[in-house]
Amino acid sequence: MKYIGLLLTICSMASLSFTSKQTNEKQEEKLNSDQFTIKIEPKWDNLDKNNKSKIFKDQWILAADIIIKKTSPEYVSLHELHLCWHGKNGKKINELVASLYEKNSDKNFMPIEQYLICDSTWKKSEQTLILKFEKPKMLFSANKFSLVLTIPKDLINTLKSGYFTLDTKFLPIEYQEYAAVNDLCLYLGDKH
Repeated sequence: MKYIGLLLTICSMASLSFTSKQTNEKQEEKLNSDQFTIKIEPKWDNLDKNNKSKIFKDQWILAADIIIKKTSPEYVSLHELHLCWHGKNGKKINELVASLYEKNSDKNFMPIEQYLICDSTWKKSEQTLILKFEKPKMLFSANKFSLVLTIPKDLINTLKSGYFTLDTKFLPIEYQEYAAVNDLCLYLGDKH
């Protein structure tokens, strides 16, 4: 009888230890995912205040701010961002031009050369906007990027009826866990 009581005590202690370990692992997972976050804020702000679009037939649109934060002291750098297009009813885009700027949080956004990180490449076969940085961008506690699109007027309705997703496999590994469980979509029109 003593042995059975001792065995039950040991089993319950092992069970408590296992449960405690699982709880600690879940808390650590939650903590890690909160240390690295990404938020996409749609804007659709026409930057062409001088109406040059009447001459050039394109609109220059601040499409979104991409906010990347970290609370971890780890050194993390960003090399590129890929935005995958999902058109309504499979609508494809032939060409899309964009630029990514670093945004100084203390000032209003200014799309000037000094803040330009890169221009885009449009991969038509994959319907992907590729923003490959000329040099890796070291990430600090809060980083804000602004995505500017140069849009032909006949493409506006198409863009407003679909959406982009951030391709997580091109994010630093530290951000991939957060991205896997959060909606990292850019809706330029009404959310579907």
